[in-house]
Amino acid sequence: MMAIVEVPWKCAAPGAVRAEPRNCDRTEGREELEVLYREHATALTRYIARRFGSGPPEPEEVCQTAFARLAAIDGTASVQDARRYLYTIACNVVIDHQRSQIRREEAQHDLAQSGHYQTASPCPEQVLYERQRFSIFERTLRSMPGTRRRIFLLVRVEGLSPRQVAAQFGMSEGAVYKHVQRALEDCAKAFAKAEHKG
Repeated sequence: MMAIVEVPWKCAAPGAVRAEPRNCDRTEGREELEVLYREHATALTRYIARRFGSGPPEPEEVCQTAFARLAAIDGTASVQDARRYLYTIACNVVIDHQRSQIRREEAQHDLAQSGHYQTASPCPEQVLYERQRFSIFERTLRSMPGTRRRIFLLVRVEGLSPRQVAAQFGMSEGAVYKHVQRALEDCAKAFAKAEHKG
């Protein structure tokens, strides 16, 4: 499993700064971005390769993503120190990818441990069993309060971080964790009830 490299928001270099709007026309910003790309794209790609390895994601892809995100805020015109800001974006791109990868690996591991994921072709009885369990899962999801259901799906299916979901719903990360925990408890109770009846 790939290890997460924990890097704070100002991960590129000491003194990295956030974007702060300043008045400047788009043409100037685009020209500044082109100059920045010519001057720093190769160095940024090498920096990412040294710090995080050859990927995935590939350093070249990270570099392109960083410049695309900078361009989305009207290029360098609205950034006080564009080079440091670029390095910050690039670090965060890699970290986000690593976290998503780890979540996918953990989900696959959980499924394998619980017997819900098999590489071999299952027997008909197993297929029926899995369909019944999925039906229970669907019914349980539908019976959940709307907010709990949406948060659970965003975190456990879509792979969003609790922080992202908290920002989307205007709540704390702790509240997101509670919603996910309660959703898991709902599912566990539903499965236990079905097993007891069976």
